[in-house]
Amino acid sequence: MKHVFTIILILVSTVTFSQSISNFNQDLAQVFEEIGEIHFRFNVKDGKQIVVLSSIIDIDNVIDNEVFAYANQQEFAEFLALDLPYQIIPEPLVDENDFRMLDHVNMDEITDWDFYPTYEAYVEIMEQFAADYPDICQVFSIGKSVEGRDLVMAKISDNIATHEAEPQFLYTGTMHGDELAGYVMLLRLIDHLLSNYGTDPKVTNLVNSLEIWINPAANPDGTYAGGNNTVAYSTRNNANGVNLNRNYPDPEDGPHPDGNAWQAETLLFMQLAEDNHFVMSANTHGGAEVINYPWDTWSRLSADNDWWVDVCRDYADTVHLYSPATYMDGWQNGITNGYAWYSIAGGRQDYMNYFHHCREVTMELSNTKKLPSSQLESHWDWNYRSLLNYMEQCTYGVSGVVTDLNTGEPLAAKIYIEGHDEDNSFVYAEDEFGFYQRLLDEGSYDITFSFTGYTPATIKDVSVAKYTTIPLNVQLDPGTLTAGFSASETKPGLNSFIDFYDESTGSPLSWHWLFEGANPSESSDKNPTGIKYKQVGSYDVSITVFNAAGDSSVLHKENYILVTDEMVMHTGSLEICSGIFYDSGGSDENYQNNQDFTLTFNPGVNGAMMSVDFEEFELEANATCDWDWLKIFDGPTTSSALIGNYCGTDSPGEVIASGADGSLTFQFHSDYSETRPGWKASISCRMEQAISMQAGWNGISSFVQPDDPNLEVIFESILDDLVILQAEDGMFWPEQNVNSLVEWKPAKGYFIKLNDDVTLNLIGSVGSDRNIELINGWNLLPILSTCPVNIINLLEVSSAQVDFIMEVAGTNIYWPDMGINTLIQLNPGKSYYLKSGGTGTITFPACD
Repeated sequence: MKHVFTIILILVSTVTFSQSISNFNQDLAQVFEEIGEIHFRFNVKDGKQIVVLSSIIDIDNVIDNEVFAYANQQEFAEFLALDLPYQIIPEPLVDENDFRMLDHVNMDEITDWDFYPTYEAYVEIMEQFAADYPDICQVFSIGKSVEGRDLVMAKISDNIATHEAEPQFLYTGTMHGDELAGYVMLLRLIDHLLSNYGTDPKVTNLVNSLEIWINPAANPDGTYAGGNNTVAYSTRNNANGVNLNRNYPDPEDGPHPDGNAWQAETLLFMQLAEDNHFVMSANTHGGAEVINYPWDTWSRLSADNDWWVDVCRDYADTVHLYSPATYMDGWQNGITNGYAWYSIAGGRQDYMNYFHHCREVTMELSNTKKLPSSQLESHWDWNYRSLLNYMEQCTYGVSGVVTDLNTGEPLAAKIYIEGHDEDNSFVYAEDEFGFYQRLLDEGSYDITFSFTGYTPATIKDVSVAKYTTIPLNVQLDPGTLTAGFSASETKPGLNSFIDFYDESTGSPLSWHWLFEGANPSESSDKNPTGIKYKQVGSYDVSITVFNAAGDSSVLHKENYILVTDEMVMHTGSLEICSGIFYDSGGSDENYQNNQDFTLTFNPGVNGAMMSVDFEEFELEANATCDWDWLKIFDGPTTSSALIGNYCGTDSPGEVIASGADGSLTFQFHSDYSETRPGWKASISCRMEQAISMQAGWNGISSFVQPDDPNLEVIFESILDDLVILQAEDGMFWPEQNVNSLVEWKPAKGYFIKLNDDVTLNLIGSVGSDRNIELINGWNLLPILSTCPVNIINLLEVSSAQVDFIMEVAGTNIYWPDMGINTLIQLNPGKSYYLKSGGTGTITFPACD
């Protein structure tokens, strides 16, 4: 039956097609029904087309501008809609004599590996490894494929029954079921390691130094698609027709970049990575001859790109010493950056590197996918030394254990290099021993070790040389019990969920959190998650931590969470003074292709200037910023002065309007391909407030939040005239070196005593919150308004019962019970004595 449809493909391939879905070839439809996929090729104009197409079809190879791809029927229909000329690649006629199959293998009798095992023989071989070498080998299944075949794993180590403080290494083969070279090569590698242990110094060192995991057949359903007794009819995809090397979570394109559910095989390898701590790994492929290193999903290079190039160069150069001149000689003489070759999303290489802080490459070991068994010996001879060398790289770099200074207990610390690590290139120590292995290129590094509850330690000038291991054990000091915390967001949008993280030192054992205005309002978790705020406003957060001795420490952060309106890029105009500004994808998604929006922000406070501060920024990169870009204009339209045109990771930073109306206009464009996370920016209004004060006592406040709230900075220009600043909760008394207030807060009234008349100039942001909560009795009322406020008008819109208001330094009062009102209005920059008959809210009206 297979031969019949091979003939159909040959007939179809004699013509180059440029056809629409409407006249979809019936012979092709029959092929899809029988074998599920076709192989075809076409030409593209540039690399950007490849990026677009890789999200539609399964690209297998790119040579210059010629693309080779696979597609199932749905994918091919989407490809046809692009109306690109293409040519079907016929499946080669299968000669089963090319694939010598053995249905029983006695490892003691094997001299030549010029065969493929049947599925049952494969399992027997693996089981015989464990039976023959029980002291250094275990064999087990990590689970079953879609069709119920076992994913069989060999684990090799000198102390096989005991997990040790040593690097874990992983090889897997043939995740594309028809790319057969790696299948037998990894079977033979297991045999080589076991049979040469104790006699070959290199092998002995590897087995003694590493915990080695090898799975030769990662997609047995694809390899044995024609039945358990042959690999001649193997297929690329698994039994569900899914490409397993597009089925993993992707750093850029999210959890399901291929649109398919995670397959049984994918889930098993994801769980394997989750349960272990692999330092280094590789997966084998065919159809090309090249070592492919990260990243596949995006164009920027890995933080350790120089190391990757050296490691891959070492593999290819060693191969070249033993192989024909034509083997593994393409690209950069046998190595390539994945994205530079062609971009894919959902590959296992990027998954392991990004999500598990591992170091994995993709090994393309044969131009011929279904390698005839007669060629297995030669490919082994060309590659096995490089396979061993690649494993040996796992033992180099900087290595040691991280422990508690006081108890010696292991810590799963984070090990990172400031200014070097990015895209999750840092590593973690494993939790059983606190063991870590940081693979590094030669050079000098400042390495920081951190763990929640401990003081970070930075070891400076760690010198690393090639092919050496630097031992570095680190003890972290828990210090004294001191409460500390951070949050996933401090300026969330309405109804956002926030996670809080304990950063206390001194080995706390229990926690008590209080979240003002949130649901839930308290927690005893170490790291509470899913805390939700339903109303715009500023909210306090506090944590109390307790240690084993019963000691406690408290940290209270006032107005730590600022809940704001959340906006995404669209076309329109908004009057606003606070919020979070996202690209059109919002907080969680990338922006989309082919978008054009223009949005203007106008200040929600008269006299203010819009400020938009970009905290995160990433668009598609281009030297001239003419693919995806964000233009910012200093005014209400795109005819206003251009502030800048931004793309890539060239963030605009903080952008402040300078025009008369204080507005900013944003124009966004994305082209037909390649999206990115976009941006996140904080919106505020900026103003300058001049507060005039006389010699002696004054009552003061501000509607401006200074850029630097430190009191010593704010009053630096008038420090010679300042005697004392007081509030209800402390004082700033420079002459006596007393500062229990520390920072200036707009929603607070102050007393100040001066030696002379002065003017204080504050520059900063002004928010849209104009509410002051009163207590029963006397209050010191700040003025949250940019203009004078009539008392009668103020009380009409407020819920508080106000019995009395008086100037701090003056004689004017408002006393309704006595029919006295000489105060008339409240002025910005002042504060006033206010007596309330109960709790309530003073709400300052907006200025006209």
